[in-house]
Amino acid sequence: MLKYLSVSQFAIIENVEVSFEAGMNVLTGETGAGKSLLIDAIGLLLGERASSEVIRSGEDYAEITAIFEPLNERVKKTLKAMDIPCEDDELMIKRRIKKNSGNLIKVNRETVTLADLRDITGSLADIHTQHDTKRLINKDTYLDLIDSFDSSLKPSKDAYKKALEAFLEAHGRYQSLRDDKDATLERMDLLKFQSEELRSHDLKEGELDEIEERLNTLQNFDQIFQSVKQAYELLESTQAADNVYEAAQELSSVEDYDEAYRTLKTRIESAYYELDDTRSELSSLLGTLDFDPDELERLETRKHTLDTLRRKYNKEIPELIEYHATIETEIEAFDNYDETLAKAEEALKKAYRTVLEQAKSLRNARKKVARTIEKSLKAELADLELKSVEFTIDFDDAVPKDHTDKTAFGSNGIDSVEFLLSTNKGETMKPLKKIASGGELSRIMLALKTLLVFKDSLNLMVFDEIDTGVSGYVASQVAKKMHSIASEVQVLAITHLPQVAARADRHYYIYKQEEGDRITTNVTPLDKDGRIRSLAEMISSDAISESAIKSAEELLK
Repeated sequence: MLKYLSVSQFAIIENVEVSFEAGMNVLTGETGAGKSLLIDAIGLLLGERASSEVIRSGEDYAEITAIFEPLNERVKKTLKAMDIPCEDDELMIKRRIKKNSGNLIKVNRETVTLADLRDITGSLADIHTQHDTKRLINKDTYLDLIDSFDSSLKPSKDAYKKALEAFLEAHGRYQSLRDDKDATLERMDLLKFQSEELRSHDLKEGELDEIEERLNTLQNFDQIFQSVKQAYELLESTQAADNVYEAAQELSSVEDYDEAYRTLKTRIESAYYELDDTRSELSSLLGTLDFDPDELERLETRKHTLDTLRRKYNKEIPELIEYHATIETEIEAFDNYDETLAKAEEALKKAYRTVLEQAKSLRNARKKVARTIEKSLKAELADLELKSVEFTIDFDDAVPKDHTDKTAFGSNGIDSVEFLLSTNKGETMKPLKKIASGGELSRIMLALKTLLVFKDSLNLMVFDEIDTGVSGYVASQVAKKMHSIASEVQVLAITHLPQVAARADRHYYIYKQEEGDRITTNVTPLDKDGRIRSLAEMISSDAISESAIKSAEELLK
């Protein structure tokens, strides 16, 4: 249960500390006194998003702290999984909201994220706001209401969402193939032309380098020939090699006298053999040098062709060879387009069958939960003076028209649900949103919350004017139902009904007062005399009368 709450610098609340106890706790006070602000503060502690707008004017931050004790097993299990200490079966949550960045969330003095906080408090408390009752007239929220009643639906929902993801991916792939066909046809014309052009030129890796090297020889043939010839003639005509050989022979006659002569003789001999070998190579080279004007023309033409391709495609020859291979693959795939499209459609059909099967499985599971809700809700509504009411959760069993109909699959399935209601015997069942009054909506929501209490082991239920629209004897029955809930879980309720406030185990009065040039909200627990006066104020439309006081005393008996 919520044992302690501290709220500071929060809207018109400067500093409020209040302790709560088990059972039914009610908050009363004039409109605008700040009752709903306390509920908003608790909501932030349970994981609602915070805005810096809640910070009291002139302050740098707002801070909210609460202590919950004792805790249910699911909360303790979550804390253990997060490695957050839980001493004395106590949970302390603190949130600090700053004007700028740096908001702080602490759980038992450990800093946590907002997502962590929501995981921890998901099994801790439930807050009903005035907006929640309005959900009953919005059929888009009905599936969420059903799903919230049974956690066993989660595996079915998870399986459906996984199948839906696969189906949408297959649908996108198939649709893309269909939509891109015209554009692909036009692109294929271009690719086939390019492929034929590149194939006709028979590109080879390294060919351009070889051509450029050969052209360099042919284009400078005269100079090359003359230089090689002159070099050969110089070696041959001057008998340079022979003279070197003779020099070596001269030194051989004295090589035994000194190691230096032997070394010089060896070096000269090496030079002789190198010169002789070079002369021989020059001779051979002269024999191979041949100028072919046809070859020159052919190579220049080929180089021009290759250079033109490089400029046209803005790619080098190796890149052109790789590009040719790539477009050949794409062309081959397009040539099998019908087969590719058929395979994509078959994959889509398979994914469609799977997601439809999961959607129907989810629907069947929801129907079982819906039947339980219908039966249990009718009994709860009877306690709230809706004895003749008939309530049905009606499922539209429509299915998608075919495997291409992705619009039928929503994030929550293919189900469309309507809450049907008949408040009097013999009346036709009609959509709840069309025939239920404000008071009936409040009682139906209270009944749903009662079912939630008995299904989930929560620590706290918070009601913000869930009794709106009822009065008299019905208000007494609503109060009785809220008190019965409080026997199972701590209840914190805002009310304007004296019947509800009188049923509470503890009564807190919220009021505003002027301090200097500021308005502040205060909370005070009421003793018996204070409760009588507060109830009398709620009963009286003007000044408190003796009859109002007597009525208040009667209510508290």
